[in-house]
Amino acid sequence: MVRRKMTNYNVLDLFAGCGGLSKGFEKAGFKIVAANEFWKPAAMTYKKNHPNTKFFDGDITDEKTKQEIFDFFNGKKCDVIIGGPPCQAYSTAGLRDPDDPRGKLFEDYVKIVQKLQPTIFVMENVKGILTMKHERDDLPEENKKVLIELRKLEKERDELKLLRKQSKNNPIKFKFTKEDEIRMGELCDSIREKKLNTRNLQERVIYKIMKRFKKIGYDVKFNLLNSADYGVPQKRERVFFIGKKEDGPISFPEPTHSSNPTNPKIKKWKTIREAIDDLKNSREDVNFSHVFTKHNEEFIKKINNTKIGTNVFGGYSDAFFRNPPNEPSRTVKENHGGVLVHYEKDRVMSPRELARLQTFDDNFIFKGTKSNILKQIGNAVPVELSRVIGEHIKKMLS
Repeated sequence: MVRRKMTNYNVLDLFAGCGGLSKGFEKAGFKIVAANEFWKPAAMTYKKNHPNTKFFDGDITDEKTKQEIFDFFNGKKCDVIIGGPPCQAYSTAGLRDPDDPRGKLFEDYVKIVQKLQPTIFVMENVKGILTMKHERDDLPEENKKVLIELRKLEKERDELKLLRKQSKNNPIKFKFTKEDEIRMGELCDSIREKKLNTRNLQERVIYKIMKRFKKIGYDVKFNLLNSADYGVPQKRERVFFIGKKEDGPISFPEPTHSSNPTNPKIKKWKTIREAIDDLKNSREDVNFSHVFTKHNEEFIKKINNTKIGTNVFGGYSDAFFRNPPNEPSRTVKENHGGVLVHYEKDRVMSPRELARLQTFDDNFIFKGTKSNILKQIGNAVPVELSRVIGEHIKKMLS
């Protein structure tokens, strides 16, 4: 049998965002034939940078959108499906709500894999998915009611936790009172007691996901990868699932970089300075997304007084953190404007500097408002990590 050339492997990117995964797989020699993204600003960016990719901008939970994708692949082989269902429901930085519909979008991913039968799929998500639990399937109604009550308590507790964190980062805007602290203690005690009685009613999301794919004929493994270990100037931990339909081992790429390499084949972690130092004195350029946030004098003074390795508000949150320049950055997040502070300039980093930390090429053009561009960058998979994974998948296919 004659195999197709590597560059002709057809890829479908689901929940594509602005296109970090697509760009990496493209660099690894894959053909991104189709993609889907529902959020308009990210869709605009994706289409701008992937003009030859068939783009579906409908809601993936809509059967009509799914059917449009299926019709496109009618008579066309889909070799690989990639994508990261929205992570907000699993993120440890937010409210981990098991009932959040965004936490169940992997079900739509499963349906599309089942229909198109790719040889391999790659699914990405946040580290929090490793500990997130959903209720077991087919629970009796009485057990469901117990879990609903538990989730109400957990939601109230998590809202208070978030408020406490926000108050540390921005005490002027957010207030966490003594009464809030007492209430949170009461909630934690109640939750602890209820969990003892409900531990057998839930299962980890990761195992539920693996069972779903096993049921449709795919072996699946997952691994937690740190972007810094693969040449990205950023410490960003994400979970990757790899599923394979045919016989053969499933593996993950070996790290190429380390904080303190002892193997001559392993390089030292890339640093922030290496990634963005040439931009520090550049003028603003809207077309290049090198746009500066306009800080008031009081905030500029706070930044000026913020030492390397600390936060503008005195904590150690990623928001407004001044990272050491000779290390990879902390995780790039959208963070509602609370992005990383420049190591030398008295300002937060520009969208283009953050895109560099996500290893987007300078010719990658972002569309939308500055706020939406920051969100696109923060939600993306680093391009270089994606490329390394793509190269590894290519070896598995061959």
